This record gives sequence, C-alpha cells and structure tokens, in this order.
Amino acid sequence: MALELSSAISSQWKVISVVGQVDSKSSNDLRDYLQAEVNGAHAVALELSQVPFMSSAGLRTLLTLYRQTQSLGVPLALVGLQTPIVDTMKITGFYQHFTVYASLEELP
Repeated sequence: MALELSSAISSQWKVISVVGQVDSKSSNDLRDYLQAEVNGAHAVALELSQVPFMSSAGLRTLLTLYRQTQSLGVPLALVGLQTPIVDTMKITGFYQHFTVYASLEELP
C-alpha cells in the first residue's frame, strides 16, 4: 500500500498528513513530498496518527525533516504518534529532538 500524503494550512501551521506504513519502500516518497512542501513560510505539523509502523528509513526521514526545519528556522511538531513508534524513537534517541502532541487540537 502506497503512502497517502496531503497538506493543509491550519492557523500558522502547515499540517502534513501521512497515512500508511513508512518503511524502506515509502520513505523516499515521504522525503520528496516533505522537501517540496516545507518552505519556511509556516511551522510544520506532521500528522502521523494513521502511521502504524515506521522503519529506520522512516526515522531517518524524520531526522532529515528536523534538520530542514531547523535550517529554515520554523517550528516542527509531530502529532498523533502511535505508541510503538514513540517507543522506538525513545530507544534510538530520536524522540528528544522533537516536540510531540497527541492531537492537532493541542498545537499552540
């Protein structure tokens, strides 16, 4: 199943929604989409509540996004992470780099 990717502006946030598994087969599609969508005009909220699995390739894509938003000087938030992904991010040390919200309603 291919990833479903979409974006919308909500207040000062560009909300990028991801649906599906982020693995070695789909992470390049996600990376390319993020590079095209993230331009520094808005803070970025990556909505991941419909992502049941993320491989190490997906985690690398998140780290690339983190670096991209840092270089642009815009906030980045991960929204709706499922527990197995949170656990993996904590074990690998990735979690500490991100601001995480349970839902889009929590965004400032």
